[in-house]
Amino acid sequence: MSVFSLHASPRIMCAGLACVRTTVKDSRCVACTEVCPTGAISLTGEGMIAMDPQACVGCGYCLFHCPTSAPEGIAPPQRHYHADRLVLPLSVVAPCTEELLMWHSEYGIRFVEMDTDSAAGWLQAVAMLNVHLRRMQEPLWNIVPPSPQKMNGSRRRWLHLKNEGVSAGSVPTGRRARRARFTHISEYQPELDTERCSLCGACSRVCPEEAIRLDDHAITLDPVKCTGCGNCEAVCFDGALSVQENNEGTLTVHRLERTECRICRRLFSAWSVQEKECGVCRRHAFGMREA
Repeated sequence: MSVFSLHASPRIMCAGLACVRTTVKDSRCVACTEVCPTGAISLTGEGMIAMDPQACVGCGYCLFHCPTSAPEGIAPPQRHYHADRLVLPLSVVAPCTEELLMWHSEYGIRFVEMDTDSAAGWLQAVAMLNVHLRRMQEPLWNIVPPSPQKMNGSRRRWLHLKNEGVSAGSVPTGRRARRARFTHISEYQPELDTERCSLCGACSRVCPEEAIRLDDHAITLDPVKCTGCGNCEAVCFDGALSVQENNEGTLTVHRLERTECRICRRLFSAWSVQEKECGVCRRHAFGMREA
């Protein structure tokens, strides 16, 4: 029998150092606050993420929606499964589509055992999942009635007996893990306005997923790697980059030319060979670089 300790530390929940609002000034990411069903996650006056452990119900929504796996002090939900199905007991708060996609990939789950009259939230969750799976051309999930053994689960739990063959576990969290499993689809599409872009390279340096790559000959936008963190938008002083939700994103490669700056005489990458001033020289007023 466990007893409460007067010296036990309270559960510490926070958005860790990986949070884009910590690493990138002016970040507009609100992925965790938008999906939290209880309001346990909010923005402070300084634009930082604040978490209230008293209001948290452990649904894990923030974990599965975070683009950089930043939340700390929160464990992913433990669920019961047997073979290719999730089984009783089910959580009161139904899982998000993003979590169910990971169960689909990691454990090959295709069924949920439940009584539809008492688990309306789960019924809706499976329906929303199947919309995504149909778009991805993946096998759909089905709902089946629980077996008599599962129906007697409450009595078995009271007697501390395990249902035969049933295991408990969780799945990897975060958009990064989902992107690693579903490499044939995209969720976000980085878009570049070449008329405004000065090719400074800030977006490629700040992207933690290497979804934007810049070299001497091209700038590549890879939607399959993009997690929608918005870092690139926050650092683009030209306002040339945006990230849109898009399930049909395609790899975009913008070819560049190498040319010599007429002022500093250095080679630089440009949209065309007709450009004769590099980005640094263009931004120096009154011909300072020519003096």
